[in-house]
Amino acid sequence: MNLKLSTRAVDKALQIYHTPAGALYVAMRHGRMRRCFSRDTAIRYLAFFMTSRAFSRSGFRERHPDTLVAHPEYGEVWQRGAVTREYELAHWRTVRRIRRALARKREISKWQKSYDAATQQIAQLLSEKPY
Repeated sequence: MNLKLSTRAVDKALQIYHTPAGALYVAMRHGRMRRCFSRDTAIRYLAFFMTSRAFSRSGFRERHPDTLVAHPEYGEVWQRGAVTREYELAHWRTVRRIRRALARKREISKWQKSYDAATQQIAQLLSEKPY
């Protein structure tokens, strides 16, 4: 299975705003939003939104069942179940895909700069043609 995350989708889902306090990253996907000061955290939240949506649509469980445990101070309390191994692997796979899409976007913009410089140089040479 070859799933590709387009750079356009990543641009829409992961936005950066420059504020006086520094860069503010906004992760938005599937009706959920989270603002972060770190790019890494924003990528993880975006992967969380995407993975949670995929698991809820497919019917897979994200977490193990909650358990009733004895707390020394509060008596019996419910402890939330841990994340399943499948969910964890899917989450990190999604993080890698997002990072790969962002790296591809950087490569494309780098190539575009060199291409624009080359076309400008060719246009200048053609305008200076002596015949």
